[in-house]
Amino acid sequence: MMHNLDFECMKIAQEILTSSTDKDKLENNLRKALGVLQEDGIYAMFLWLEDKDKTVREKLTGLLNEPEIKRYLLNDSERFDEDFAILCRNLVEVAKDIDKLLFMKRIIERALIYALYHAKIG
Repeated sequence: MMHNLDFECMKIAQEILTSSTDKDKLENNLRKALGVLQEDGIYAMFLWLEDKDKTVREKLTGLLNEPEIKRYLLNDSERFDEDFAILCRNLVEVAKDIDKLLFMKRIIERALIYALYHAKIG
């Protein structure tokens, strides 16, 4: 049976929204993070989020650790770490495989778009 990854993106988007009390600031950060992701890539987006919105970064890290997603991106013994230096090493590992990198980008992009829509209506 195939796992619904879109559901995981929706779930994280809702968690991102409920984790913030300042919806305007959140919407602005989501919009900027999405722009950085689309223009400069995953690594740049995580660097930007580390400085501007660690909560969103942590939620996206949680998304990448969902079993069906993590299984495709990392070895069974590894996980995307909350520690930023280790997370950066995880991202380097994923970047070695373009298919994994593009998959990761699509999953993160979908979650950010859903969160942005939630922030706009919330």
